[in-house]
Amino acid sequence: MIIILSYSQDVHLNEDEREKANWYTAECGIETGVSTEVINAAKIGKYSEDKAFKKFVLCFFNKSAILNSDGTLNMVVALAKLPSGVNKSEAQSVLEQCKNKTGQDAADKAFAILQCFQKGTKTHILF
Repeated sequence: MIIILSYSQDVHLNEDEREKANWYTAECGIETGVSTEVINAAKIGKYSEDKAFKKFVLCFFNKSAILNSDGTLNMVVALAKLPSGVNKSEAQSVLEQCKNKTGQDAADKAFAILQCFQKGTKTHILF
């Protein structure tokens, strides 16, 4: 799962993971029109309630296959995308708690999952 998380432990993506994250960020930024400022804030764990950012999260999760085509969390993919240094057991436990989050639409749901995971983990993934 290549997302920005909480603040206790910093974990860096490897070069390949960082390249993919940057590609998805660029593509989803263009597709959603989210501002660079909002993306840069998200990279340090500050999430905007902005609708464009929520659409960005949905786009990012879809491109990285973290969400299934029906909008449900793909636990296997989400866990597999976590970089080394992330406690996978802890992440799985948190994802189990977050996977059934809902929202008014798919973007709200993706954002709710992101927020839930961010609040429930001690890891901040940097890219």
